Amino acid sequence: MNIIMGKQRLCICLVILFFGEVSLQRCTNLRLQLSAINKNNLELLKNKMRTNLPLQCLSDMRDFIATQDTLRKIQTSLEENPKVAIHEIFQQIVQIFNQNLTETAWDENSMTVLQTGLHQQIQHLRTCLSAEMENGIPSPRSQNVQLTRLRVKRYFQSVDNFLREKQHSLCAWEIVQMEVKQCLLLVDRLANRIPN
Repeated sequence: MNIIMGKQRLCICLVILFFGEVSLQRCTNLRLQLSAINKNNLELLKNKMRTNLPLQCLSDMRDFIATQDTLRKIQTSLEENPKVAIHEIFQQIVQIFNQNLTETAWDENSMTVLQTGLHQQIQHLRTCLSAEMENGIPSPRSQNVQLTRLRVKRYFQSVDNFLREKQHSLCAWEIVQMEVKQCLLLVDRLANRIPN
């Protein structure tokens, strides 16, 4: 009985080790994958969803800039944990775009493609982060990782507050779209910090 249990445990360990290795191998090209997907996301925002910022939105833009905790302020701290930062940025963008979009003039198909791509990248990053944790790389619950997540969440909370304050108006959404574009440019910079 003990021999059978020992063999079962060994098989389970080998399966876990195998799938951990497969997950890590899929993550070796993570930087290239993120860059390619992110390039597509930026193109969607630039070409298919974006309308020109109406002149009546300039005062809202000033309000947004005045109250905004910009990404540039937290960029350096995010570079310590680029995968975690990118994962959290993608999650927060999805949450923002899951809100009331009725005032936007965006192409629905482009929005669907963008959200689908973000969901896929979130899952892929989650798999990579889990595989790293299983292979002894610092836990996603470590203090630095949690601080990275908190900084990103705090930033996006200010974006969400702006949308709510402006009652999800067309101007607010156009400004947020411009800000999301900046976030995706930051994702490019963070992806370049991920080792091959």
